[in-house]
Amino acid sequence: MVSYTKSFVLYALLMGGFFSCNKQESYPEVKVFGHAGMGMDIGMSIYHDNSFEAVSLALALPTINGVEVDVRMSANGTLWLYHENLLEMHTDGQGCIFETNDNVLEMVRYKSLHHESLTRLDEILPLLGDRTLILDLKHWNSCTNGYVDMQRFKAAIDNIPLKYRNQLILDSSNPNWMAQLAQDYKVVFSTVSFEKGLEQLEKVPQISGLMLRSKDISAQQIAQLKTLQKECYIFEMRSSKTQRAALSKQPTAILADDPRGALILRD
Repeated sequence: MVSYTKSFVLYALLMGGFFSCNKQESYPEVKVFGHAGMGMDIGMSIYHDNSFEAVSLALALPTINGVEVDVRMSANGTLWLYHENLLEMHTDGQGCIFETNDNVLEMVRYKSLHHESLTRLDEILPLLGDRTLILDLKHWNSCTNGYVDMQRFKAAIDNIPLKYRNQLILDSSNPNWMAQLAQDYKVVFSTVSFEKGLEQLEKVPQISGLMLRSKDISAQQIAQLKTLQKECYIFEMRSSKTQRAALSKQPTAILADDPRGALILRD
């Protein structure tokens, strides 16, 4: 009987240690944003990335912190959500948004199951509530092989109602735009190199932080940014394993391609 009791106690201790070691970690300080709505991989969402439907679905998740969307400017100076350079890559349209009038863009549909319409930025603003919106500024015009006019692009951003100003984060990979954008908005610099990111932060101290692919930055480098009082946003995690690894680095936020799964892991 004594032997049995000792064995039971030993077993209980071993199992307690096992479950303790395998206890789900949580990362409550890391913000989760839907990447282009519900993610860039159509396998994770029933709606096309950057569509009104995808953004609406992401913002309906109770504990999500916001969404990130890709923004391009039309020939009329209107901001539209679209990721690729050419309309024909994912829609029944042709050419570049920068060269296309609004009345044409309103007729364009995605080549997806639901044939969603292209979405103007102002259509999703009322969905935000108190959440944050990251605008990935797509400023390269592949139809002219050059950058769009920054002043005109910024003027389009300035037309966003003032009540949303504090909920915006502008994400740009163009170092020449950083200083001017950072005068009026919270701005992060998108880069493939942590070292180049540090150089840009030194040149323009007003920049709030960096945006990098998860594979391009380590937990140690994220900790280094925090010592500089700078933020870090990471993206391109398209599985539960990679989202868990990204969360464990403790960045400011992740842009999740599976926001439902990321919220489960975080919370």
